[in-house]
Amino acid sequence: MILRIFIFLILTLFAHAVPPLLNHQGRIAVDGINFDGPGQFKFALVNSTGTETFWSNDSTSTAGSEPATAATLPVTMGIYSAILGGTGMDPLTPAALQGDDVWLRVWFNDGILGSQQITPDHRLVASPYALVASRVELSLLSDLAVAPAKPVLGWGENTQGQLNIPTLSEVAQVAASDSSSLALLKNGTLVQWGGSITPPTLTGITRIAAGPTHFLALKPDRTVTSWGTGPPVPGDLGNVSELAAGQNHSLALLTSNTVRAWGQNTFQQLDVPAGLANVTAIACGNDHCLALKSDGTVVAWGRNQVGQSTVPAGLTNVTAIAAGAFHSLALKSDGAVVAWGWDNAGQSDVPSDVVGVTAITGGYTFSAAVLSDGSVKAWGDNTQNQITIPSNTTFVRTLAAGANHILALRDDLIPAQVVQLNQENIFTEKIGIGRAPTTNTLEVEGTASKTTAGNWFANSDRRIKTEITPVTGAIEKLASINLVEFNYTASYLAAHPNIQDKRYLNVIAQEFASVFPQEVQSSGETLPDGSTILQVDTYPLTIYSAAAVQELHRENEALKKRLAAQEVRLLRLEKLLAK
Repeated sequence: MILRIFIFLILTLFAHAVPPLLNHQGRIAVDGINFDGPGQFKFALVNSTGTETFWSNDSTSTAGSEPATAATLPVTMGIYSAILGGTGMDPLTPAALQGDDVWLRVWFNDGILGSQQITPDHRLVASPYALVASRVELSLLSDLAVAPAKPVLGWGENTQGQLNIPTLSEVAQVAASDSSSLALLKNGTLVQWGGSITPPTLTGITRIAAGPTHFLALKPDRTVTSWGTGPPVPGDLGNVSELAAGQNHSLALLTSNTVRAWGQNTFQQLDVPAGLANVTAIACGNDHCLALKSDGTVVAWGRNQVGQSTVPAGLTNVTAIAAGAFHSLALKSDGAVVAWGWDNAGQSDVPSDVVGVTAITGGYTFSAAVLSDGSVKAWGDNTQNQITIPSNTTFVRTLAAGANHILALRDDLIPAQVVQLNQENIFTEKIGIGRAPTTNTLEVEGTASKTTAGNWFANSDRRIKTEITPVTGAIEKLASINLVEFNYTASYLAAHPNIQDKRYLNVIAQEFASVFPQEVQSSGETLPDGSTILQVDTYPLTIYSAAAVQELHRENEALKKRLAAQEVRLLRLEKLLAK
Protein backbone atom coordinates (compact mmCIF):
# COMPACT_ATOMS: atom_id res chain seq x y z
CA MET A 1 0.00 0.00 0.00
CA ILE A 2 1.27 3.45 -0.92
CA LEU A 3 -0.26 5.87 1.54
CA ARG A 4 0.27 9.59 1.62
CA ILE A 5 -1.01 12.26 3.99
CA PHE A 6 -0.93 16.02 3.51
CA ILE A 7 -1.69 18.30 6.45
CA PHE A 8 -2.89 21.67 5.23
CA LEU A 9 -4.11 23.14 8.53
CA ILE A 10 -2.43 22.24 11.77
CA LEU A 11 -3.56 24.62 14.46
CA THR A 12 -6.86 26.17 15.39
CA LEU A 13 -7.25 26.41 19.15
CA PHE A 14 -10.71 26.79 20.64
CA ALA A 15 -11.77 28.61 23.79
CA HIS A 16 -9.69 30.04 26.59
CA ALA A 17 -10.41 27.31 29.06
CA VAL A 18 -8.39 24.30 30.09
CA PRO A 19 -8.22 21.68 28.66
CA PRO A 20 -7.54 23.08 25.17
CA LEU A 21 -8.82 21.61 21.90
CA LEU A 22 -6.63 21.26 18.83
CA ASN A 23 -8.21 21.24 15.36
CA HIS A 24 -6.27 19.06 12.93
CA GLN A 25 -7.25 18.70 9.27
CA GLY A 26 -5.54 16.75 6.52
CA ARG A 27 -5.83 14.81 3.27
CA ILE A 28 -5.11 11.13 2.89
CA ALA A 29 -4.68 8.96 -0.21
CA VAL A 30 -4.28 5.20 -0.52
CA ASP A 31 -2.49 3.94 -3.65
CA GLY A 32 -2.69 7.48 -4.99
CA ILE A 33 -6.48 7.61 -4.66
CA ASN A 34 -8.16 10.04 -2.27
CA PHE A 35 -9.68 7.87 0.46
CA ASP A 36 -13.47 7.97 0.95
CA GLY A 37 -15.40 6.53 3.85
CA PRO A 38 -14.84 5.90 7.56
CA GLY A 39 -11.18 5.72 8.57
CA GLN A 40 -9.52 4.61 11.78
CA PHE A 41 -7.11 7.24 13.13
CA LYS A 42 -4.72 7.33 16.06
CA PHE A 43 -2.95 10.49 17.22
CA ALA A 44 -0.04 11.32 19.50
CA LEU A 45 1.97 14.42 20.32
CA VAL A 46 5.65 13.49 20.53
CA ASN A 47 9.07 15.10 20.53
CA SER A 48 11.15 15.46 17.34
CA THR A 49 12.91 12.12 17.85
CA GLY A 50 9.72 10.27 18.74
CA THR A 51 11.20 9.09 22.03
CA GLU A 52 8.74 10.91 24.28
CA THR A 53 4.94 11.07 24.17
CA PHE A 54 3.24 14.19 25.52
CA TRP A 55 -0.34 13.06 24.72
CA SER A 56 -2.23 10.45 22.73
CA ASN A 57 -5.88 9.95 21.88
CA ASP A 58 -6.26 7.20 24.52
CA SER A 59 -3.26 7.98 26.77
CA THR A 60 -1.67 4.58 26.02
CA SER A 61 1.22 5.78 23.85
CA THR A 62 4.66 5.75 25.45
CA ALA A 63 7.96 6.81 23.87
CA GLY A 64 6.13 7.58 20.60
CA SER A 65 4.46 4.16 20.35
CA GLU A 66 1.15 3.52 18.60
CA PRO A 67 -1.95 4.04 20.80
CA ALA A 68 -4.05 0.97 21.53
CA THR A 69 -7.41 2.29 20.32
CA ALA A 70 -8.45 4.32 17.30
CA ALA A 71 -10.94 7.10 16.64
CA THR A 72 -13.29 6.64 13.68
CA LEU A 73 -13.47 9.73 11.47
CA PRO A 74 -15.35 10.34 8.20
CA VAL A 75 -13.11 11.00 5.16
CA THR A 76 -14.56 12.69 2.07
CA MET A 77 -12.49 12.94 -1.12
CA GLY A 78 -9.44 12.38 1.07
CA ILE A 79 -10.24 15.24 3.48
CA TYR A 80 -10.74 14.59 7.18
CA SER A 81 -10.95 16.71 10.32
CA ALA A 82 -10.28 15.83 13.94
CA ILE A 83 -10.67 17.75 17.20
CA LEU A 84 -7.73 16.46 19.22
CA GLY A 85 -8.70 16.32 22.86
CA GLY A 86 -12.41 16.42 21.98
CA THR A 87 -15.22 13.88 22.17
CA GLY A 88 -14.02 10.29 22.04
CA MET A 89 -10.43 11.21 22.92
CA ASP A 90 -8.59 11.76 26.16
CA PRO A 91 -8.35 15.49 26.96
CA LEU A 92 -5.30 17.53 26.03
CA THR A 93 -3.38 19.12 28.85
CA PRO A 94 -1.63 22.49 28.74
CA ALA A 95 1.67 20.74 29.46
CA ALA A 96 1.36 18.73 26.22
CA LEU A 97 1.43 21.94 24.19
CA GLN A 98 3.81 24.17 26.10
CA GLY A 99 7.11 22.83 24.76
CA ASP A 100 8.95 24.12 21.70
CA ASP A 101 9.51 20.59 20.36
CA VAL A 102 6.00 19.21 19.80
CA TRP A 103 5.20 17.05 16.77
CA LEU A 104 1.93 15.43 15.67
CA ARG A 105 2.18 11.71 14.85
CA VAL A 106 -0.70 10.01 13.00
CA TRP A 107 -1.62 6.38 12.30
CA PHE A 108 -4.27 5.42 9.71
CA ASN A 109 -6.19 2.23 8.96
CA ASP A 110 -8.43 1.98 5.87
CA GLY A 111 -10.07 -1.14 7.25
CA ILE A 112 -8.38 -3.44 4.75
CA LEU A 113 -4.62 -3.08 4.82
CA GLY A 114 -4.12 -2.49 8.52
CA SER A 115 -2.82 0.38 10.61
CA GLN A 116 0.21 2.28 9.36
CA GLN A 117 2.14 5.20 10.79
CA ILE A 118 2.10 8.23 8.51
CA THR A 119 5.51 9.76 7.98
CA PRO A 120 6.90 12.26 8.50
CA ASP A 121 5.58 13.67 11.76
CA HIS A 122 4.41 17.30 11.54
CA ARG A 123 5.76 19.98 13.84
CA LEU A 124 3.39 22.22 15.76
CA VAL A 125 4.31 25.88 16.18
CA ALA A 126 6.22 26.71 19.32
CA SER A 127 4.06 26.99 22.43
CA PRO A 128 0.69 26.65 20.66
CA TYR A 129 -1.16 26.78 23.98
CA ALA A 130 0.12 30.32 24.39
CA LEU A 131 -2.23 31.31 21.58
CA VAL A 132 -5.20 30.90 23.92
CA ALA A 133 -3.50 32.32 27.00
CA SER A 134 -4.53 35.68 28.36
CA ARG A 135 -1.13 37.18 27.63
CA VAL A 136 1.53 36.19 25.11
CA GLU A 137 5.02 37.49 25.74
CA LEU A 138 6.46 36.46 22.36
CA SER A 139 5.09 34.82 19.22
CA LEU A 140 7.76 33.94 16.67
CA LEU A 141 6.69 34.66 13.09
CA SER A 142 9.14 32.01 11.93
CA ASP A 143 6.93 29.41 13.60
CA LEU A 144 3.88 30.31 11.50
CA ALA A 145 2.97 28.51 8.28
CA VAL A 146 0.53 29.43 5.51
CA ALA A 147 -0.52 28.17 2.10
CA PRO A 148 1.83 29.51 -0.60
CA ALA A 149 0.45 32.20 -2.89
CA LYS A 150 2.21 30.35 -5.72
CA PRO A 151 1.66 26.63 -5.11
CA VAL A 152 2.96 25.79 -8.61
CA LEU A 153 6.21 27.13 -10.05
CA GLY A 154 7.61 26.53 -13.52
CA TRP A 155 10.67 27.15 -15.67
CA GLY A 156 12.18 26.20 -19.04
CA GLU A 157 10.58 26.55 -22.46
CA ASN A 158 7.52 28.80 -22.72
CA THR A 159 6.99 29.09 -26.46
CA GLN A 160 3.36 27.97 -26.17
CA GLY A 161 2.46 29.43 -22.79
CA GLN A 162 3.15 26.26 -20.82
CA LEU A 163 4.68 28.40 -18.06
CA ASN A 164 1.92 31.01 -17.98
CA ILE A 165 0.68 29.56 -14.70
CA PRO A 166 -2.73 30.91 -13.64
CA THR A 167 -3.67 31.76 -10.07
CA LEU A 168 -4.05 28.44 -8.27
CA SER A 169 -4.78 27.13 -4.79
CA GLU A 170 -5.36 23.75 -3.18
CA VAL A 171 -3.39 21.87 -5.87
CA ALA A 172 -3.14 18.09 -5.49
CA GLN A 173 -1.02 17.12 -8.54
CA VAL A 174 0.61 18.56 -11.67
CA ALA A 175 1.43 17.03 -15.06
CA ALA A 176 3.21 18.32 -18.16
CA SER A 177 3.04 17.42 -21.85
CA ASP A 178 5.43 18.73 -24.50
CA SER A 179 3.72 22.12 -24.68
CA SER A 180 0.90 22.13 -22.13
CA SER A 181 0.59 22.02 -18.35
CA LEU A 182 -2.15 20.60 -16.14
CA ALA A 183 -3.06 20.94 -12.47
CA LEU A 184 -5.45 18.73 -10.51
CA LEU A 185 -7.08 20.62 -7.67
CA LYS A 186 -8.04 18.98 -4.40
CA ASN A 187 -11.72 19.43 -5.23
CA GLY A 188 -11.27 17.13 -8.25
CA THR A 189 -11.35 19.79 -10.97
CA LEU A 190 -8.68 20.47 -13.60
CA VAL A 191 -6.89 23.63 -14.72
CA GLN A 192 -4.88 23.50 -17.98
CA TRP A 193 -2.73 26.14 -19.68
CA GLY A 194 -0.42 26.43 -22.69
CA GLY A 195 -0.37 24.56 -26.00
CA SER A 196 -3.28 23.73 -28.24
CA ILE A 197 -4.76 20.71 -26.43
CA THR A 198 -8.33 21.48 -25.38
CA PRO A 199 -9.25 19.92 -22.02
CA PRO A 200 -12.73 18.54 -21.32
CA THR A 201 -14.83 19.70 -18.38
CA LEU A 202 -14.27 17.09 -15.68
CA THR A 203 -15.05 16.84 -11.97
CA GLY A 204 -14.19 14.36 -9.25
CA ILE A 205 -10.81 13.53 -10.82
CA THR A 206 -8.39 11.74 -8.49
CA ARG A 207 -5.19 11.32 -10.59
CA ILE A 208 -3.70 12.74 -13.80
CA ALA A 209 -0.84 11.85 -16.17
CA ALA A 210 0.65 13.38 -19.31
CA GLY A 211 2.36 12.09 -22.41
CA PRO A 212 4.02 14.32 -25.01
CA THR A 213 0.69 15.10 -26.74
CA HIS A 214 -2.10 13.74 -24.55
CA PHE A 215 -3.41 13.70 -20.98
CA LEU A 216 -5.07 11.02 -18.87
CA ALA A 217 -7.42 11.46 -15.89
CA LEU A 218 -8.71 8.93 -13.38
CA LYS A 219 -12.37 9.31 -12.46
CA PRO A 220 -13.97 8.46 -9.09
CA ASP A 221 -15.32 5.16 -10.42
CA ARG A 222 -11.72 4.17 -11.30
CA THR A 223 -12.30 4.47 -15.04
CA VAL A 224 -10.07 6.60 -17.27
CA THR A 225 -10.64 9.42 -19.74
CA SER A 226 -8.11 11.00 -22.11
CA TRP A 227 -7.78 14.02 -24.40
CA GLY A 228 -5.26 15.23 -26.94
CA THR A 229 -3.79 13.03 -29.70
CA GLY A 230 -3.15 9.91 -27.65
CA PRO A 231 -4.71 6.49 -28.14
CA PRO A 232 -8.37 6.03 -27.12
CA VAL A 233 -9.01 4.45 -23.75
CA PRO A 234 -10.29 0.85 -23.94
CA GLY A 235 -13.97 0.64 -23.12
CA ASP A 236 -13.49 -2.18 -20.64
CA LEU A 237 -10.74 -0.51 -18.63
CA GLY A 238 -11.62 -0.19 -14.95
CA ASN A 239 -10.35 -0.69 -11.40
CA VAL A 240 -7.45 1.68 -12.11
CA SER A 241 -5.34 3.21 -9.34
CA GLU A 242 -2.49 4.97 -11.24
CA LEU A 243 -1.76 6.25 -14.76
CA ALA A 244 1.24 6.89 -17.04
CA ALA A 245 1.43 8.11 -20.64
CA GLY A 246 4.01 7.81 -23.42
CA GLN A 247 4.24 9.14 -26.96
CA ASN A 248 1.57 6.90 -28.52
CA HIS A 249 0.72 4.52 -25.69
CA SER A 250 -0.57 4.60 -22.12
CA LEU A 251 -0.34 2.49 -18.98
CA ALA A 252 -2.73 1.83 -16.11
CA LEU A 253 -1.86 0.31 -12.74
CA LEU A 254 -4.88 -1.67 -11.60
CA THR A 255 -6.08 -2.17 -8.03
CA SER A 256 -4.91 -5.78 -8.42
CA ASN A 257 -1.34 -4.39 -8.66
CA THR A 258 -1.09 -5.55 -12.27
CA VAL A 259 -0.48 -3.41 -15.37
CA ARG A 260 -2.50 -2.85 -18.52
CA ALA A 261 -1.23 -1.07 -21.65
CA TRP A 262 -2.95 0.27 -24.78
CA GLY A 263 -2.10 2.27 -27.92
CA GLN A 264 0.64 1.70 -30.52
CA ASN A 265 2.93 -1.31 -30.13
CA THR A 266 5.69 -0.30 -32.56
CA PHE A 267 8.39 -0.98 -29.99
CA GLN A 268 6.57 -3.66 -27.97
CA GLN A 269 5.61 -1.09 -25.39
CA LEU A 270 2.29 -2.91 -24.97
CA ASP A 271 3.93 -6.27 -24.30
CA VAL A 272 3.64 -6.24 -20.51
CA PRO A 273 5.96 -8.99 -19.22
CA ALA A 274 4.09 -12.17 -18.43
CA GLY A 275 3.44 -12.68 -14.73
CA LEU A 276 4.21 -9.07 -13.80
CA ALA A 277 2.51 -8.60 -10.41
CA ASN A 278 2.84 -6.75 -7.10
CA VAL A 279 3.42 -3.48 -8.97
CA THR A 280 3.26 -0.30 -6.89
CA ALA A 281 4.18 2.38 -9.48
CA ILE A 282 4.45 2.84 -13.26
CA ALA A 283 6.19 5.28 -15.62
CA CYS A 284 6.38 5.87 -19.37
CA GLY A 285 9.07 7.25 -21.63
CA ASN A 286 8.27 8.05 -25.25
CA ASP A 287 8.26 4.38 -26.26
CA HIS A 288 9.28 2.40 -23.18
CA CYS A 289 7.71 1.47 -19.84
CA LEU A 290 8.82 1.01 -16.25
CA ALA A 291 7.16 -0.79 -13.35
CA LEU A 292 8.21 -0.71 -9.70
CA LYS A 293 7.45 -3.85 -7.70
CA SER A 294 6.69 -4.05 -4.00
CA ASP A 295 10.06 -5.76 -3.38
CA GLY A 296 11.91 -2.62 -4.57
CA THR A 297 12.95 -3.98 -7.98
CA VAL A 298 12.24 -2.44 -11.40
CA VAL A 299 10.95 -4.10 -14.57
CA ALA A 300 11.22 -2.40 -17.98
CA TRP A 301 10.03 -3.15 -21.52
CA GLY A 302 9.50 -1.47 -24.88
CA ARG A 303 11.99 0.48 -26.95
CA ASN A 304 15.60 -0.15 -25.96
CA GLN A 305 17.58 1.58 -28.72
CA VAL A 306 19.78 3.45 -26.23
CA GLY A 307 19.45 1.09 -23.28
CA GLN A 308 16.47 2.83 -21.68
CA SER A 309 14.82 -0.55 -20.97
CA THR A 310 17.95 -2.27 -19.68
CA VAL A 311 17.60 -2.04 -15.90
CA PRO A 312 21.03 -1.85 -14.23
CA ALA A 313 22.08 -5.15 -12.67
CA GLY A 314 21.58 -5.32 -8.92
CA LEU A 315 19.20 -2.35 -8.75
CA THR A 316 17.18 -2.85 -5.54
CA ASN A 317 15.57 -0.88 -2.72
CA VAL A 318 13.83 1.40 -5.23
CA THR A 319 10.99 3.56 -3.89
CA ALA A 320 10.06 5.64 -6.98
CA ILE A 321 10.58 5.60 -10.75
CA ALA A 322 10.42 8.14 -13.57
CA ALA A 323 11.15 8.23 -17.29
CA GLY A 324 12.38 10.84 -19.71
CA ALA A 325 11.86 10.52 -23.44
CA PHE A 326 14.60 7.90 -23.89
CA HIS A 327 16.11 7.49 -20.42
CA SER A 328 14.99 6.09 -17.06
CA LEU A 329 15.34 7.09 -13.41
CA ALA A 330 15.03 5.23 -10.12
CA LEU A 331 15.01 6.65 -6.59
CA LYS A 332 16.41 4.37 -3.90
CA SER A 333 15.43 4.21 -0.24
CA ASP A 334 18.68 5.90 0.80
CA GLY A 335 17.85 9.00 -1.28
CA ALA A 336 20.23 8.15 -4.14
CA VAL A 337 19.22 8.36 -7.81
CA VAL A 338 20.18 5.85 -10.52
CA ALA A 339 19.72 6.73 -14.21
CA TRP A 340 20.26 4.82 -17.44
CA GLY A 341 19.56 5.12 -21.17
CA TRP A 342 20.16 8.04 -23.54
CA ASP A 343 22.85 10.39 -22.22
CA ASN A 344 23.48 12.77 -25.10
CA ALA A 345 23.16 15.84 -22.82
CA GLY A 346 24.20 14.25 -19.53
CA GLN A 347 20.63 13.50 -18.46
CA SER A 348 21.66 10.02 -17.25
CA ASP A 349 24.82 11.24 -15.52
CA VAL A 350 23.57 11.92 -11.99
CA PRO A 351 25.64 14.66 -10.27
CA SER A 352 27.45 13.72 -7.07
CA ASP A 353 25.59 16.36 -5.05
CA VAL A 354 22.17 14.88 -5.86
CA VAL A 355 21.63 13.16 -2.51
CA GLY A 356 18.79 12.95 -0.01
CA VAL A 357 16.28 12.90 -2.87
CA THR A 358 12.53 12.56 -2.25
CA ALA A 359 11.08 12.83 -5.79
CA ILE A 360 12.33 12.55 -9.41
CA THR A 361 11.24 13.41 -12.96
CA GLY A 362 12.62 13.23 -16.48
CA GLY A 363 12.14 15.43 -19.55
CA TYR A 364 13.28 15.01 -23.12
CA THR A 365 17.01 15.39 -22.45
CA PHE A 366 17.20 16.44 -18.79
CA SER A 367 16.42 15.12 -15.32
CA ALA A 368 15.45 16.74 -12.02
CA ALA A 369 15.05 15.79 -8.37
CA VAL A 370 13.55 17.20 -5.18
CA LEU A 371 15.89 17.11 -2.19
CA SER A 372 14.83 16.53 1.40
CA ASP A 373 15.03 20.26 2.18
CA GLY A 374 12.46 21.05 -0.54
CA SER A 375 15.01 22.41 -3.01
CA VAL A 376 15.45 21.15 -6.59
CA LYS A 377 18.48 19.89 -8.52
CA ALA A 378 18.47 19.37 -12.29
CA TRP A 379 20.99 18.10 -14.83
CA GLY A 380 21.30 17.54 -18.58
CA ASP A 381 20.25 19.82 -21.45
CA ASN A 382 19.87 23.51 -20.59
CA THR A 383 19.16 25.03 -24.00
CA GLN A 384 15.73 26.17 -22.75
CA ASN A 385 16.89 26.87 -19.17
CA GLN A 386 15.34 23.59 -18.07
CA ILE A 387 17.98 23.02 -15.42
CA THR A 388 18.34 26.65 -14.33
CA ILE A 389 16.39 26.53 -11.09
CA PRO A 390 14.68 29.84 -10.12
CA SER A 391 15.74 31.22 -6.75
CA ASN A 392 12.19 31.07 -5.36
CA THR A 393 11.95 27.30 -5.91
CA THR A 394 11.60 26.26 -2.29
CA PHE A 395 9.45 23.86 -0.25
CA VAL A 396 8.84 21.68 -3.32
CA ARG A 397 6.96 18.39 -2.90
CA THR A 398 6.89 16.89 -6.43
CA LEU A 399 7.96 17.68 -10.00
CA ALA A 400 6.47 17.11 -13.46
CA ALA A 401 8.53 17.47 -16.64
CA GLY A 402 7.39 18.18 -20.17
CA ALA A 403 9.73 18.02 -23.14
CA ASN A 404 11.61 21.17 -22.13
CA HIS A 405 9.87 22.62 -19.08
CA ILE A 406 9.36 21.68 -15.43
CA LEU A 407 6.47 22.24 -13.03
CA ALA A 408 7.11 22.18 -9.28
CA LEU A 409 4.27 21.55 -6.81
CA ARG A 410 5.02 23.10 -3.45
CA ASP A 411 4.05 22.01 0.06
CA ASP A 412 0.54 22.78 1.28
CA LEU A 413 2.10 24.91 4.02
CA ILE A 414 5.25 27.02 3.92
CA PRO A 415 6.74 29.31 6.59
CA ALA A 416 5.01 32.68 6.64
CA GLN A 417 7.00 35.76 5.67
CA VAL A 418 4.89 38.46 7.24
CA VAL A 419 7.55 41.14 7.55
CA GLN A 420 7.42 42.14 3.88
CA LEU A 421 3.86 41.82 2.65
CA ASN A 422 4.82 42.82 -0.91
CA GLN A 423 6.69 39.55 -1.46
CA GLU A 424 5.21 36.54 -3.19
CA ASN A 425 4.19 33.34 -1.41
CA ILE A 426 2.67 35.10 1.57
CA PHE A 427 -1.01 34.48 2.15
CA THR A 428 -3.91 32.89 0.30
CA GLU A 429 -6.43 33.09 3.14
CA LYS A 430 -7.70 35.91 5.40
CA ILE A 431 -4.98 37.26 7.70
CA GLY A 432 -5.43 39.45 10.74
CA ILE A 433 -2.76 41.51 12.46
CA GLY A 434 -3.89 42.47 15.94
CA ARG A 435 -7.48 41.49 15.13
CA ALA A 436 -9.51 38.52 13.90
CA PRO A 437 -10.09 38.86 10.13
CA THR A 438 -13.75 38.59 9.15
CA THR A 439 -14.17 40.03 5.65
CA ASN A 440 -11.04 41.12 3.84
CA THR A 441 -7.82 39.40 2.79
CA LEU A 442 -5.73 41.50 5.19
CA GLU A 443 -7.16 43.26 8.21
CA VAL A 444 -5.07 45.28 10.64
CA GLU A 445 -6.11 46.43 14.10
CA GLY A 446 -7.38 49.97 13.78
CA THR A 447 -9.94 51.75 11.64
CA ALA A 448 -8.99 50.65 8.12
CA SER A 449 -9.05 47.39 6.19
CA LYS A 450 -8.32 46.37 2.60
CA THR A 451 -11.17 45.30 0.34
CA THR A 452 -9.27 45.16 -2.95
CA ALA A 453 -5.70 45.47 -4.16
CA GLY A 454 -4.46 49.06 -4.17
CA ASN A 455 -4.76 51.88 -1.67
CA TRP A 456 -6.13 51.63 1.87
CA PHE A 457 -9.71 52.84 2.35
CA ALA A 458 -11.22 54.04 5.61
CA ASN A 459 -14.88 53.39 6.36
CA SER A 460 -16.42 56.70 5.20
CA ASP A 461 -20.14 55.96 4.84
CA ARG A 462 -22.13 58.94 6.19
CA ARG A 463 -24.61 56.59 7.86
CA ILE A 464 -21.99 55.37 10.35
CA LYS A 465 -20.76 58.83 11.34
CA THR A 466 -21.99 61.42 13.82
CA GLU A 467 -21.01 64.94 14.95
CA ILE A 468 -19.85 65.76 11.42
CA THR A 469 -18.23 69.22 11.13
CA PRO A 470 -16.27 70.74 8.23
CA VAL A 471 -12.51 71.21 8.43
CA THR A 472 -11.76 74.93 8.91
CA GLY A 473 -8.65 77.00 9.47
CA ALA A 474 -6.62 74.61 7.32
CA ILE A 475 -4.23 77.23 5.94
CA GLU A 476 -3.45 78.57 9.38
CA LYS A 477 -2.93 75.06 10.79
CA LEU A 478 -0.66 74.00 7.93
CA ALA A 479 1.36 77.18 8.35
CA SER A 480 2.24 76.03 11.87
CA ILE A 481 3.64 72.70 10.62
CA ASN A 482 7.41 72.61 10.16
CA LEU A 483 8.22 70.43 7.12
CA VAL A 484 11.84 69.30 7.14
CA GLU A 485 14.52 67.34 5.30
CA PHE A 486 16.80 65.19 7.44
CA ASN A 487 19.18 62.25 7.76
CA TYR A 488 18.94 59.55 10.43
CA THR A 489 21.71 59.44 13.01
CA ALA A 490 24.54 56.94 12.61
CA SER A 491 23.46 55.04 15.73
CA TYR A 492 19.87 54.70 14.46
CA LEU A 493 21.06 53.48 11.05
CA ALA A 494 23.31 50.94 12.73
CA ALA A 495 20.35 49.57 14.66
CA HIS A 496 18.15 49.50 11.51
CA PRO A 497 20.25 48.17 8.61
CA ASN A 498 17.22 48.08 6.30
CA ILE A 499 17.00 51.89 6.35
CA GLN A 500 18.98 53.70 3.65
CA ASP A 501 21.38 56.49 4.56
CA LYS A 502 19.85 59.32 2.50
CA ARG A 503 17.85 62.53 2.84
CA TYR A 504 14.21 62.05 3.91
CA LEU A 505 11.15 64.31 3.99
CA ASN A 506 8.85 64.38 7.01
CA VAL A 507 8.07 66.29 10.19
CA ILE A 508 9.48 66.45 13.72
CA ALA A 509 7.29 64.46 16.07
CA GLN A 510 7.65 66.79 19.05
CA GLU A 511 6.64 69.79 16.88
CA PHE A 512 3.86 67.88 15.15
CA ALA A 513 2.39 66.98 18.55
CA SER A 514 1.70 70.65 19.28
CA VAL A 515 -0.67 70.74 16.28
CA PHE A 516 -1.95 67.15 16.06
CA PRO A 517 -1.28 65.60 19.50
CA GLN A 518 -3.40 62.50 18.84
CA GLU A 519 -1.31 61.55 15.80
CA VAL A 520 1.97 61.19 17.74
CA GLN A 521 2.55 57.94 19.60
CA SER A 522 5.32 55.75 20.95
CA SER A 523 7.05 53.56 18.35
CA GLY A 524 7.81 50.91 20.95
CA GLU A 525 11.53 51.63 20.66
CA THR A 526 13.75 53.55 23.04
CA LEU A 527 16.99 55.51 22.87
CA PRO A 528 20.05 54.40 24.85
CA ASP A 529 18.98 56.74 27.69
CA GLY A 530 15.66 54.89 27.95
CA SER A 531 13.48 57.66 26.48
CA THR A 532 10.75 56.69 24.00
CA ILE A 533 11.21 57.16 20.25
CA LEU A 534 8.10 58.82 18.85
CA GLN A 535 6.33 58.04 15.58
CA VAL A 536 3.90 60.18 13.57
CA ASP A 537 0.84 59.52 11.43
CA THR A 538 1.00 62.29 8.82
CA TYR A 539 -2.36 61.41 7.25
CA PRO A 540 -3.99 64.61 8.68
CA LEU A 541 -1.65 66.62 6.43
CA THR A 542 -3.38 65.08 3.41
CA ILE A 543 -6.85 66.13 4.58
CA TYR A 544 -5.73 69.57 5.75
CA SER A 545 -3.83 70.17 2.52
CA ALA A 546 -6.99 69.40 0.55
CA ALA A 547 -8.98 71.66 2.89
CA ALA A 548 -6.38 74.42 2.43
CA VAL A 549 -6.73 74.18 -1.33
CA GLN A 550 -10.49 74.52 -0.94
CA GLU A 551 -10.03 77.58 1.29
CA LEU A 552 -7.68 79.16 -1.25
CA HIS A 553 -10.16 78.36 -4.01
CA ARG A 554 -12.99 80.03 -2.12
CA GLU A 555 -10.83 83.10 -1.43
CA ASN A 556 -9.81 83.22 -5.09
CA GLU A 557 -13.42 83.04 -6.24
CA ALA A 558 -14.35 85.88 -3.86
CA LEU A 559 -11.44 88.01 -5.16
CA LYS A 560 -12.49 87.34 -8.73
CA LYS A 561 -16.02 88.57 -7.97
CA ARG A 562 -14.69 91.71 -6.24
CA LEU A 563 -12.37 92.39 -9.19
CA ALA A 564 -15.24 91.98 -11.66
CA ALA A 565 -17.37 94.45 -9.65
CA GLN A 566 -14.55 96.98 -9.56
CA GLU A 567 -14.06 96.67 -13.31
CA VAL A 568 -17.73 97.53 -13.81
CA ARG A 569 -17.37 100.59 -11.57
CA LEU A 570 -14.23 101.66 -13.44
CA LEU A 571 -16.00 101.48 -16.80
CA ARG A 572 -18.84 103.66 -15.46
CA LEU A 573 -16.32 106.21 -14.15
CA GLU A 574 -14.50 106.31 -17.48
CA LYS A 575 -17.80 107.03 -19.28
CA LEU A 576 -18.62 109.90 -16.90
CA LEU A 577 -15.18 111.43 -17.40
CA ALA A 578 -15.56 111.18 -21.15
CA LYS A 579 -18.66 113.41 -21.04
